[in-house]
Amino acid sequence: MSARACVLLDIADGKSERVAQVLRGKPGVVMADPLEGPPDVMVVLEAPQRLRLVKLTVQALASLETVIKELQLLPAQDD
Repeated sequence: MSARACVLLDIADGKSERVAQVLRGKPGVVMADPLEGPPDVMVVLEAPQRLRLVKLTVQALASLETVIKELQLLPAQDD
């Protein structure tokens, strides 16, 4: 089983499509799609363990900190 989280992002300056493209290339990201927001982008991340998921999430979002206005982290419940 894997750990999963959804992240909803509000993005500055209408860069939603570019942010989604960048996130799609990050480890752990299984989906990144622009929305007709806000929120502007929805990201789904997965990892084998919750601790690894946390690290991958932080790494992915750190690369975008200058364009993220706000975020909501929604961790999935473990089965």
